[in-house]
Amino acid sequence: MQGDVSFTFLDRIEEVELNIVDRRWQSALALALTLPDICGGIAFPEIVKHYRDGRVMLDRKKNPTRDVGTQYIRWFDEYAGDYFKLSQFDEKPYICGERCWQLRCEYLHQNKGFLNDENNIRFHLGLNCGMSVCQLDSMNIQENGNDIRIDIEQFCLRMCKAAKSYYDKVHLEKDFSLYNTPVLDFIQVTQKKKAASIIALVCGSERYAKGLKEALQFISEQIMLFYTPESAKTKLDRHKPDLWIVTEDMTSQPNQPWRADRTTPVILITGNPDAVEIKKNSGKLTVLSMPLSIVDLRKTVEIYVS
Repeated sequence: MQGDVSFTFLDRIEEVELNIVDRRWQSALALALTLPDICGGIAFPEIVKHYRDGRVMLDRKKNPTRDVGTQYIRWFDEYAGDYFKLSQFDEKPYICGERCWQLRCEYLHQNKGFLNDENNIRFHLGLNCGMSVCQLDSMNIQENGNDIRIDIEQFCLRMCKAAKSYYDKVHLEKDFSLYNTPVLDFIQVTQKKKAASIIALVCGSERYAKGLKEALQFISEQIMLFYTPESAKTKLDRHKPDLWIVTEDMTSQPNQPWRADRTTPVILITGNPDAVEIKKNSGKLTVLSMPLSIVDLRKTVEIYVS
């Protein structure tokens, strides 16, 4: 649909990263703290709220009501915790799922100074600490209770890495589009579509290919999806696209049309950049490593098709 500019899960991660670049710390932290909300709902849809008598709580549409807090905490502990260790040799991360959920609720809903009266937990946010836990021990902020000191930039970067890693692991079997934020651009709705360069995107995963297409829809409206090299070769025949985007799994299959022409640029998305060789003229091959940065992908595509 023309004018549909809905925000995807990957868009949300990208926006956290862009806010960090722009030093918009409040926005970065707020969005980063919502990533486990989405991931928890996707990972553990069976975790729902119950009444005291054991009956499942239903929402207005008669669907089971998510137990968001439990989903959030469990996802963080199982999928994000390793990214919040100060050292790979640490047994536990410096912040657990329960404390991250507490920080999320206090920061997004209360912003009351980050003191939890019930558990006597205090959060101290900082910048330029050089690590995820700010070194404030010598300041003796308060004698009693537990102090959790967090560098906002490092916290957000680590949360983005955890979310990307989870997405890469499960996007083939989980539907992240359920958590898209619907947005309609009313200017685009009234504008006539403009001609654009043809991008041929070859990827073995239909869901992943569609996610990449969604991320690139503002750059080109002529993105053709293919799930095998043979289908791309047959469909395009002698017509050359302006750009090939190829995932690593396609490079081991026969009849790869992007290898036959050294002048058409190729963007290769791979988890092992040194393992795949594609001969191209100078400046016509770009290798992007996994986990993929949507910011880098868009910038690279714009170089070739602008």
